[in-house]
Amino acid sequence: MTDPGHGEERRELERRAFGKDGSGLSEAEAARLSELRHEDAARRDPIPEPGASLEAATPLPGSLAPIPGPALIPGALDGTRPMTPAVAVAASTPGLAPSAVADSASEGPAIPAKTPRPPIGRLRAEVSAWLATGRWKRPRYLIGGLIALLLVGVLIGVAIPRPPDVGLALRAGEGERRDKVAERADFDPGSLALLARSDHALLWYATQSRGDLLCAIIDVKGSPPQHNCLPRRAIREQPLDVVSQSKPGADGNVAGDQGAVTLSGTGAPMGSLQHWSFAANPDPGLSPEETAIWKRVTSENGFKATMIAGRMSGIPIWVGYRDQGDLCLIVEDGQTYKDCGQQSGVASPSRFGTDELPPTLVLDLPATDQHVAYRLEYWTGFSSYLVVTANPDPQPTPPFGLKPAA
Repeated sequence: MTDPGHGEERRELERRAFGKDGSGLSEAEAARLSELRHEDAARRDPIPEPGASLEAATPLPGSLAPIPGPALIPGALDGTRPMTPAVAVAASTPGLAPSAVADSASEGPAIPAKTPRPPIGRLRAEVSAWLATGRWKRPRYLIGGLIALLLVGVLIGVAIPRPPDVGLALRAGEGERRDKVAERADFDPGSLALLARSDHALLWYATQSRGDLLCAIIDVKGSPPQHNCLPRRAIREQPLDVVSQSKPGADGNVAGDQGAVTLSGTGAPMGSLQHWSFAANPDPGLSPEETAIWKRVTSENGFKATMIAGRMSGIPIWVGYRDQGDLCLIVEDGQTYKDCGQQSGVASPSRFGTDELPPTLVLDLPATDQHVAYRLEYWTGFSSYLVVTANPDPQPTPPFGLKPAA
């Protein structure tokens, strides 16, 4: 029977531990509450009366009866008749000799042990006791819990697979331009993404043939989009370029935009844009003599545009451009030295100046009374630049060499 005083004590401790207006418990009070709960649980376990279990558990002939503990055997309660569990089984089982049962139990009586509490039950009890102390309300526990929840959220976000974000966020008006680009070619659905933007153009990326072809699309305001597609394996060897060039204006000037798409080590596309312009008129900074040379070089070679790429001992180095990517490197030094070729495609800057990618144009000029020997190397592609080397290696770079004009 439950002690009323203990019941009131338990209810008061539970109110202080779990009630809305509870003040929490100390460690001693939490331990006391746990003890009262265990006592109440023990009182609720039914204890059979002596003899009742024997009558209820009378076995049928030929069956084995459960072995009761010593406390359930009549006579063993008052100490007048000590009886082992084996004798009790023999007495309650017709046809079974006591000696046979005693031999089977010679190793010792089977005393029922208390059923251990499951690990989950023990953990639940310990957590309940700790919560009853109210220590979880302390700031350090609250802050630690929030940090743990934040860490779990970050780990879950990293673990969830998601498609790579290869495109830039679209700005106002770029959504309409994207739709127009998508209508002009049969790109894979959902593959069109913006890789780069400038004041003049947008560079888009898309795939075709279920990802086997990679495409670069350049979109310049006032001009139709231009695109170029290559197999994925080809782009790993040399970046993919696409060009949009304007028509010559009233002053003869020409401008254009060039885009390049490369692949990172993980296969993600990367893009870049470059704007260029050529003036049909001579640079205002040229001297009268250089202006006359500019006009003559442009006229004699049929250049659409001519510019000075650099100077060598005060001598101008000219680069002229024709249609279809043809260009020439020209130096007038007593005689005219010229090398012409086709403009190279876009390539990775890390490959410039290596045997893998030779310069587009090369001139070897001999030494004169006014200057030493020079080698001129002009690269085109991802970017254009001129390298001037004084007193170079006497062996010219094959297949280039001294190329005086015919």
